[in-house]
Amino acid sequence: MNDQIIRITRALNHPIRIQILYYLNDNKQSSVNNLVKQFDVSQPAISRHLRILEEARLVKSERVKQEKYYYLFDNHIIKILDVLRQHAKGEF
Repeated sequence: MNDQIIRITRALNHPIRIQILYYLNDNKQSSVNNLVKQFDVSQPAISRHLRILEEARLVKSERVKQEKYYYLFDNHIIKILDVLRQHAKGEF
């Protein structure tokens, strides 16, 4: 269990990965190519971020023909991020 918590906190240690999580929450799913366009980040960088998020079990992927789509594993992480945002703003 502690190893999984460490994987999750490491996965959250980059602003692009947090933005990807919120984007997937709002849009339900996205392809790598769409995320590249959305965040203006290279395809290898987006793929690396997604791999880290997937290893932390924050996102899942599904291949449809030639395209791989990513979506949230569940929305618990968004609730946790929202609480962290409130804490960072001093809103307890």
